[in-house]
Amino acid sequence: MGTPLAPGVAVCSVCGEPLNAKGDCLACLLRTGLEEKAVESRPSALAFGDFEVEQHADGSYRELGRGAIGITYVAADKVLRRRVALKVINVPAAARGSQAVRERFLREARAAATLRHPNVAAVFQFGASPDDTHCYYAMELVEGETLGARIRRDGPLNAKEALEMAIQITRALVAAAAHDLIHRDLKPSNIMLTSESEAKVIDFGLAKAITDAGGEMDLTRGEFVGTPSFASPEQFGSGSVDARSDIYSLGATLWFALTGLAPHFGKTLEEIRDRKTRDDLPVAQLAARNVPEPLVKVLRSTLAIDPGERPASARELMEVLKSCQRKLTRHVGVHYDKPALRTEAFTRALADAKACASDPGSLQALFEKAARKAATAPKKPFKENWAYLQTMLRLVRAYCRGEYRAVSHDALVWIIAALKYLVDPFDLIPDKTPFLGFIDDASVVELVKDKTRRTLDDFMKWETTVR
Repeated sequence: MGTPLAPGVAVCSVCGEPLNAKGDCLACLLRTGLEEKAVESRPSALAFGDFEVEQHADGSYRELGRGAIGITYVAADKVLRRRVALKVINVPAAARGSQAVRERFLREARAAATLRHPNVAAVFQFGASPDDTHCYYAMELVEGETLGARIRRDGPLNAKEALEMAIQITRALVAAAAHDLIHRDLKPSNIMLTSESEAKVIDFGLAKAITDAGGEMDLTRGEFVGTPSFASPEQFGSGSVDARSDIYSLGATLWFALTGLAPHFGKTLEEIRDRKTRDDLPVAQLAARNVPEPLVKVLRSTLAIDPGERPASARELMEVLKSCQRKLTRHVGVHYDKPALRTEAFTRALADAKACASDPGSLQALFEKAARKAATAPKKPFKENWAYLQTMLRLVRAYCRGEYRAVSHDALVWIIAALKYLVDPFDLIPDKTPFLGFIDDASVVELVKDKTRRTLDDFMKWETTVR
């Protein structure tokens, strides 16, 4: 119970507390002040052109990452009503109002926006704030995680996974070369990996058109552009760089994917630069991870100090990587064409397929996506037996249309999960059993053992009768 009020003391009509001599309620004044302060401290909406940055429940902005020259946010496209990754670059005070800097940024962003490729996050729109304090560009929001995040969580990739990733990144560089673009900042945090194990290069907005690269002031006012541990030796100098610089950075990124470490590191920019100018790659890191010799040779080539000793172009690098891939299929201990999936990857694929097994439309969409991936993959069982894959595709379509119900959902789920990671379901039948151990549903195991092949045979007979 509160303290009794003296007779004649007025009280607040809102909270019932006593008023002071001036008739004010100190409790309400204090409460109002605190509420106003809370409102004032909440960040206001942040918008650039057609894009508004998303905010968390506490009002803070939803960031994807921070770099040396800007911040990447999750933002909403207010016109097309889609989510994007919005890169906002803070223009140095000395450069604000400079038409040359503004035009330079817009020219680079315009060049990046011409690049369209499955392994590149597309640039949708770009611009500058009216007061020239910021430049921005909106990119495709890639669902997944960076290579760096994947390595921190799961550890280094195996040789097969790392090589496949490098090939996908090289495809992006081949496409960029057709537009006279170089990236200049390839690194693990600029490589996104989707749930389908597809690699997408982000931040191609930092690329500079090769024909415009020489001698002009850039947004960092002439300072180092890139990430020292993954930058080429020539990026530490004052001269121009070309596509071979990206090849070096890809080599450093591949090294990181295989070991979890950068090939050269140091506490200062100068220390890293000095390490890069000495031909002393720490190959013991590769030996500790049992990296196959063909892949070690690729790393030595891409990380050569002299640009002239590296592959001359992304296309030439692609040939080097494909040759390495062929050698790995024959390399002892590397079974490129056989099931060699990580437990969590296969389990995730199976869970995805099970989740949509009750939805025929989703089931068919997932199968078709997996089938496309299997059909285009190099040296995989389904690549070599396209007719068999087509039969499986027709089976799922017939099931989803209600035309053929003899097949079990579980059998389809298994086929889809296997296809998603490019494994022949019949390679998962007993005596191939690490995979059977991933499945806790005995009925699925039995279907794989006994019914899947019969299901396909029965379907082909049924299809013949209804044609």
